[in-house]
Amino acid sequence: MADLERLNAVLRAVIAEGGADGPQRIGAACLEYLPVNGASITLMTGGGAHETVFASDVVMDQLDSLQFNLGEGPCVEAFTQHKPVLVTNLAATDGRWPVFTNAVRDIPIGGLYVFPLQLGAIALGVLDLYRTEPGDLIGADLTGALRVADAALWSLLGLRVGETLETAAGWGPADSDSWLSGAPLHRTEVYQATGMIIGQLGVSAQTALAKLRSVAFAQNRLLDEVARDVVARRLRFDDEELR
Repeated sequence: MADLERLNAVLRAVIAEGGADGPQRIGAACLEYLPVNGASITLMTGGGAHETVFASDVVMDQLDSLQFNLGEGPCVEAFTQHKPVLVTNLAATDGRWPVFTNAVRDIPIGGLYVFPLQLGAIALGVLDLYRTEPGDLIGADLTGALRVADAALWSLLGLRVGETLETAAGWGPADSDSWLSGAPLHRTEVYQATGMIIGQLGVSAQTALAKLRSVAFAQNRLLDEVARDVVARRLRFDDEELR
């Protein structure tokens, strides 16, 4: 069961102190004070940009990459629907995310619990938690997870404005989608390729990213590999077969 008193003390200290290591300290607190096996904090925008700022282990890295590549899964749903997605047993989701659940069948995950990081119109990303065994996240454990999500949100807002909780509260909703502009994105080629596809087809960023994903899926390749071909001009989306 979650140790809420100690968890709250750690979270209060992180938010009060601010600093670039806030997400990492919050993620570590998840593992220490909540009954979970892994955690991640991921930045997202409505246009499909996506960046993990904390991942506790390789399992979380895999989950992040798969959902970004496929464009579906619990974290995508939590972010777009603006509500927690609590999956008691990932192996029994009744076709909710068919491609994603098939892709993770060999990854040791039982329960997956995702919380959107949002404040009114501001939506920054998601907090992902997992357990290796299936089970509900209820009572004090759920309360603790919600408090961690709140702390992650305030930490990210504080980083964005360069201040702590008091000034973060003034961050305006119009700027919510510009959050990733300053993040150290490691998927630069994906975004470059998306821009090139926009130019080739005259479509929106979201449609361009969807087309990039569809080709990667059809060719059974990583999204980054297909993006590199686009950037290197080995692949064009205005070719008739890729329209």
